[in-house]
Amino acid sequence: MNNKWFFFSFTLPAKNQTARMRVWRRLNGLGAVIIKGALYALPARPDLHEQLTWLAKEVDELGGEALFLETGTPANMTSSDLAACFTQARDADWQAIEQEILPLLDQARQPGFDADALESARRKLAKRADALQAIDYFPGGRGPRVAALLAELAALLAGDGPDAPSGPAVPKLAASDYLGKIWLTRQRPYIDRLASFWLVRRFIDPNARLEFVQPDAQPAARADAVRFDMAKAEFTHVGPLTTFEVLCAAFSLEARVPARLREVIRAIDLNDIEAGPSEALGVKQVLDGMTIAQPDDMLLTDNALALFDALLASYSTPTNGEHK
Repeated sequence: MNNKWFFFSFTLPAKNQTARMRVWRRLNGLGAVIIKGALYALPARPDLHEQLTWLAKEVDELGGEALFLETGTPANMTSSDLAACFTQARDADWQAIEQEILPLLDQARQPGFDADALESARRKLAKRADALQAIDYFPGGRGPRVAALLAELAALLAGDGPDAPSGPAVPKLAASDYLGKIWLTRQRPYIDRLASFWLVRRFIDPNARLEFVQPDAQPAARADAVRFDMAKAEFTHVGPLTTFEVLCAAFSLEARVPARLREVIRAIDLNDIEAGPSEALGVKQVLDGMTIAQPDDMLLTDNALALFDALLASYSTPTNGEHK
């Protein structure tokens, strides 16, 4: 059990309610809890020390006063008491998300559900769950249940759940049947096409070749080629699924491609950055810069392969949220 804790308190002029609310939001975003109605508490961790140091400085610059302490537990509390305060606060947050997921699950089990609306709601809840997971310092067990419910909802929307209604279905395929193929798509590839070819190269056929066609071209089916992310393609959007997600499902790659990476690609492709993981905007900005700087589609694709390799490595390596 943690023996060191951070305690933080602040005062600001009563007239500056905007500043007070901003500081409160910052503390809440860090996962702080109020102890005995007077002090905000957090476990003593290096990343939180840096955040609270900057926050104390900000309070001073706003004309207020801040007290930031690192010490043991208060005389009338134990470390277990403090940890229980965090668990209780986060469990309440998890329960709030759970209560929003349950009616969505009910809707997804009904025929004729609005797949786009439900998927948008699911992504927003998944983003909230990711943020909450980062500040669930003393887990009480509700987090895994919410994760399971979100996974169940995703499966229902993808048509893979045990209770899934008739909806988007993706037939299972064998990678061995797609070796030595030429993969055809439209010129000036962006997130979905670039990520899809990366998936092909990394998990289906490392020697796959790529060819581009004019944006308005409709190439006929060929025995030596596979069309993707275009009209009348072998692989393209299915219901709420992007081409990248369709390929993941078709070749049973969900366990090898982290869900968070799929969410980033989906958020960028559907121009729904707000509903995606926090890093989606940064990935989009990098990709936009690459697209502007590189007019050659083949070289752009090569650069994108390296980008997605780096993202996969990042998601596959435990960091405990301590990226610097």
